[in-house]
Amino acid sequence: MTIVDLKNFLLQLATGNLERGPGFAQDSVVISDAVEQLRIGNDLAAQQELLTAWHDLFRDGILSWGYNADNPGAPFFHRTNRPAAA
Repeated sequence: MTIVDLKNFLLQLATGNLERGPGFAQDSVVISDAVEQLRIGNDLAAQQELLTAWHDLFRDGILSWGYNADNPGAPFFHRTNRPAAA
């Protein structure tokens, strides 16, 4: 899976979790779901690639920390208006 594919996969997971509310809009929930769905288990290199892709979504401005005024920072997140890279 390329880094772009991984970022798109994570963005889809994150978007789905956002629709479920703040309890699911947390980084650990998305990462755990991704590890399970990708079946990367204890593969440290794959986990680190996943974490890099996850943090790229924040550096690219596609995701931002905080869900709402009651949950303003990490581990909560929200989707910005910026488009995802193709």
